[in-house]
Formats: sequence, C-alpha cells, structure tokens
Amino acid sequence: MTTAVEIFAPESFGAGRRCDSEFCPLRNPWPLHHVGHRANFRRLCTSCVLRHHRGFFCSVCLEVLDSVPPPSGDTAVTGIARCLRCPAAAHSSCLPDDSVSNYLCPICEDPEGFSYFPVGDNAIDEAAARALLSASRIAAASMSRAAAAARVEAERKVKLAAVARKTAKEMLERVTLLSNKRKEEMEEADGKDRMKENPSLNKNEPRKVKKKKKKMITLSSSSALLKKL
Repeated sequence: MTTAVEIFAPESFGAGRRCDSEFCPLRNPWPLHHVGHRANFRRLCTSCVLRHHRGFFCSVCLEVLDSVPPPSGDTAVTGIARCLRCPAAAHSSCLPDDSVSNYLCPICEDPEGFSYFPVGDNAIDEAAARALLSASRIAAASMSRAAAAARVEAERKVKLAAVARKTAKEMLERVTLLSNKRKEEMEEADGKDRMKENPSLNKNEPRKVKKKKKKMITLSSSSALLKKL
C-alpha cells in the first residue's frame, strides 16, 4: 500500500524561480537543489538532478549507488545493468530477468513525459520521497566535489603566483644590476674622455680623492667616539 504525505511550500518561496535545465517544463518547481554541474553551479529541480546524474543511482528503486561502475562492466560481476541508450543504471535485482541485457531506463522509454518527481496537489508519495532523498544526496556530493576542485585550483594559483612573484623579483634585481653596471661604465668612459681633453686633471684628481677619503675617515672616527661617549 502506497501512502501520500501532504507537503506545503509557500507560494512566495518558489515564485519567479525556475530550474536551470534547458529542457525542464516546470514553472516555480519546489525544491531547487544547488548542483555543481560541468564546472558550473546550477539550481535544478529534483527530477532534473536525477536526469543529469543517471549513472549515480538505480533508476528503478532510486537508491544512490555506493560507487559508479564502469560503463563496460560485466553485469553479472557488478550487479548493475546499464541502459542501452544512456549512462543510466539499475540494480539487476530490481529488473526482470529477461530485461537485464536489453534494459531501457524510464527516460529513454518516455523522454518527454517521464518525471522522477511527479508531485501534484501538494502530495508526495513514497517513490517521490525516495527521488527527493536521492537527488539531495547527489546534489550534496556534487557540491562537495566542486568545493574540493575549487580548493585545489586555488592552491595551484597561489603556487603559480608565488613562482611568478619570485621570477619578477629576480628579473627586477637583474635589471637593476645591469643598469648600475651600465651607469658605472658610462661614468668611467666620461672620466676618461675628460682626462683626454684636459691632461692636467690626471695628476690632481687622485690627490683630491685621497683628501676626501681622509676627511671621511676622520669624520667617521669622530662619530664613533661620540657614540661611545
């Protein structure tokens, strides 16, 4: 015996909100699940969450699979039958023996009319409740995967930024070194040119430099003495 439970969702809750699936015919569906789908974040109704993740649950009992078997997996080994037209999966035990090898999921049998969450008159039966639970679990898992992927990408970008900063710093230091070296070479060349133009500077210049050095040494020595005092 299947029982239905009445549910209530305020009209303002779903007003103006639509499922982000391009092929969803519902208006103001309730509830909407936040799903990480193909590197994007979307809001999908319960039926569309299951439509976009057909290989993650049994399309008969709507139970979420513990692990997604490979498409080419042996049904006898995995216990999972695959739809002939799409990645949808189903427990072999949930199917009649004669349809395991040629299984077609409900969506492939009725692409336009089938819904995993056919809620009407504010009532939800056992099958719709299982669909809602499975969609919620799949949506939560997809958001967890999206968060983990975003964290890995953020860490990768931080490392790249650190490497780029180090490279930029090294290049700046190299440019500064080359600039200073070039400046010294130009000053040395200018000095040689002045000496050629005025040979008398050749004798006097070293003496002036020595006097300046002695003066600087004297000043530094006196400064050191003042500090000690």
